[in-house]
Amino acid sequence: MSVASFALLFSLEFFMGSLMFSYWLGKIKGKDITQTRDGNPGGSNLGRMLGWKWGMAGIVLDFLKGFIPLVFIAEMGILQGWQLAVVAVAPILGHAFSPFLKFSGGKAVAVTFGVWSALTRWEVPVLIGTIFTLFSVSRAISKKGKTTPEEDAARVFIGMFSVLIYALFRGSPYLIIVWLINFGVILLKHFSEAKKLYRSLKRS
Repeated sequence: MSVASFALLFSLEFFMGSLMFSYWLGKIKGKDITQTRDGNPGGSNLGRMLGWKWGMAGIVLDFLKGFIPLVFIAEMGILQGWQLAVVAVAPILGHAFSPFLKFSGGKAVAVTFGVWSALTRWEVPVLIGTIFTLFSVSRAISKKGKTTPEEDAARVFIGMFSVLIYALFRGSPYLIIVWLINFGVILLKHFSEAKKLYRSLKRS
C-alpha cells in the first residue's frame, strides 16, 4: 500500500474516533458532561447526568466508531502487520485527543473495546467483559456504593493487562504493537487516578 493510501486510512480512522458522540448527546439535552465527576466526555458521565439509557447510547456509539470502520479494513485485508496496528489505534487516538474538544478528548475505554472487537472478534470482548463483570459482582457482594474514578481506572488497567497476556499468547507482533500504543493512551488519560492507585498500594 502506498504511503498516501496508508495516511488516508489513518486520517479517516482518526476522524471517526474524534467524533464525540457522548459529549454531543449531552449538549443536545442542554448538559455539559465535562462538568460532572472526573470531567470525562464519555458515556459513563453522560449516563450519570441523563440516565442509563443515554449513557448506553453514548457507549454504544463510541464502541461502534472503533469497531465498524476497522472490521471492514481487517476483513478486506487492505492492511497487515505494523500498518494495520497503527491504523487500528487511530480511532483511540482520535477519541483521546479529539480536535472537536481542543485535543483533550475522553478516556477511550469504549472505543478501545470496539477496536479489539474488530481485531479479535469475540475473544477480547469476552475476556474484558468477564473481568468487568467480576469486578461489578465483587462490589455488589461487598455492598459498596458507586465506584470511584480510581476504582474505575483499576478495572481498566486489569482489563488491559489481561489483553496483553492474550496478545502474548497469540504470539502476534501487530497485536502487541496495538496494545503498547493503546495502553500508553489509557495510562496517560488515567494518569491522575493511576498515581492515586500507586500511592494507596504503597501504603498498603
